[in-house]
Amino acid sequence: MSAIDFLIQKSRTSWKEGDRHMELKLFRLLCLAATMLSFFVIIPADYLNHLHPAINLAVALFGVGTFLLFRESCRERCHTKVLFFLILTLLNLVWFANGGSLGSISYYFFCIFMYVPIFFRGKVRWLLLACAIADGVFLLVAELYFPQWVIPYRSSYYRIADLVVGFTVTALCCSLMLWALLRSYYREQKRLISLNDELQRNMAERVQAEESLRQNRALLNAVIEGTTSSVFVKDTEGRYLLFNSAAAAMTGTSAAQALGKDDTAIFPPDQARLIMAQDQNILNGSEIQTLERDVVTVKGGVKLCEITKGPLHDDQGRVIGIFGICRDITENRRMAEELRRLNEELELRVLERTARLEAAIGEQETFSYSVSHDLRGPLRHINSYAAILEEDFGASLPPDAKPFLDRIRSSSRRMGDLIDDLLELSRIGRSELRKAPVSMSELACGICCKLQDAEPARRVKFAIEPGLQAHGDAVLLGQMLDNLIGNAWKYSSPRECARIELGREVIDNSEVFFVRDNGVGFDMAYRDKLFGAFQRLHGAEFEGTGIGLATVKRIVDRHHGSVWAEAVVDQGTTVYFTLPA
Repeated sequence: MSAIDFLIQKSRTSWKEGDRHMELKLFRLLCLAATMLSFFVIIPADYLNHLHPAINLAVALFGVGTFLLFRESCRERCHTKVLFFLILTLLNLVWFANGGSLGSISYYFFCIFMYVPIFFRGKVRWLLLACAIADGVFLLVAELYFPQWVIPYRSSYYRIADLVVGFTVTALCCSLMLWALLRSYYREQKRLISLNDELQRNMAERVQAEESLRQNRALLNAVIEGTTSSVFVKDTEGRYLLFNSAAAAMTGTSAAQALGKDDTAIFPPDQARLIMAQDQNILNGSEIQTLERDVVTVKGGVKLCEITKGPLHDDQGRVIGIFGICRDITENRRMAEELRRLNEELELRVLERTARLEAAIGEQETFSYSVSHDLRGPLRHINSYAAILEEDFGASLPPDAKPFLDRIRSSSRRMGDLIDDLLELSRIGRSELRKAPVSMSELACGICCKLQDAEPARRVKFAIEPGLQAHGDAVLLGQMLDNLIGNAWKYSSPRECARIELGREVIDNSEVFFVRDNGVGFDMAYRDKLFGAFQRLHGAEFEGTGIGLATVKRIVDRHHGSVWAEAVVDQGTTVYFTLPA
């Protein structure tokens, strides 16, 4: 049932319920009015008019009956026919005793003619109306043939008074029924207008929903037809209900040829039987399956396809068919095989490169051993012979020879320091990292104390931020700080009161350590050369081999961090470095 049909059915049901509720309220009101009028208007008026006592008895019985009907109506029971015949019986009982056609009793037929159209429908209405007319005609004919049955009024005064009472009661009852009927009519009219507005809104929403559904279907069809994967739908008998253009291109069968037919019309017999057997398993198991299968096309070609199939359910959850999506993975499989082959070749190359690297490392270790032992021997000899010349032949040497001997000894010491720095730099790349929590503040304090003890005459103010923690190799980080703080100590030596600071800042949401001094600084135009080996930005006035900052960069790189520097000439240098956890 559609939404509009449901709303129409709901409107009809509501109309019937509203009509029944209206009749029940009106019937209840009418029974109560009849009871009250009988006991408090008609009986007192008949008594004052000195009418026959039988009339009051009949009216009293009528009042009791209408009161009982009122109580039944309060229990949602509406005995409309009983009230009709009760009124008709009362008319027959008091007709002759109340002056016949000359009395007020004839007015009460108006109540019946108002009552019948309100409470009855169809044939019952006309039957009861005919019964009331027939009864009135019968009473008039009986009065005509038997006038002696009619009990006349005592005087015209009593007759007029009774007519006034009868007319008033009849008018009141008819007005009451008419008022209740019109009131219910207007209320029902408002309800119908509201229902009509709701129906209009629902119709507009339905039109909008149908338009949206049509657009969605068009979009879905465009997607199905535009995709490069084959999309198909079958019923429970294996007949194709949907066969997109990609499926037609893959199999070489058009949609017109495939729709309404099973797999035997598309694939070779053996393959068709296999496909239909798999479809039956999916229908029985009600599970989505993904499988790979070689598909033989109409032209005789073979394609490797990845097929996803699953049961198709209706709104009640019943299986009504199978949907499937098929992708040609022939090229993908070929590329995967080619990638596997390339990976195998890459692994072989990696093994070869690893062997070469291990050989190079071995050569480097041999070279380091040679530098450490073979080169140090000649340097020691140079230093020793220079010292012997100065001690044994210093008096006989010309005055200009002694400075040359000092230069020889100074250069040999410098070369020894350079060899030590190179060996240290090479060991950094080979040593194994042992990462652990490291207190940078404690390491820096130890280095500063060592420097101050070596040169107690210098005035240097150290500002080490407490609680600085990092995660890394304690030995390498100590060596890094030794180089950075040593550089700050060296290049701040011209200052009467030097300042060396170690702290931490947040730059771009990352924690960054820094070492800052107020030394001579450097020109930022040469900052790219700062961390290269043997790159020195100052002259011979400052000792050094140009290996210290290269060692710092090597250590930071091994911790997967970054290092950079900022400086202003003659104002100081700040070296920043990061140590990711």
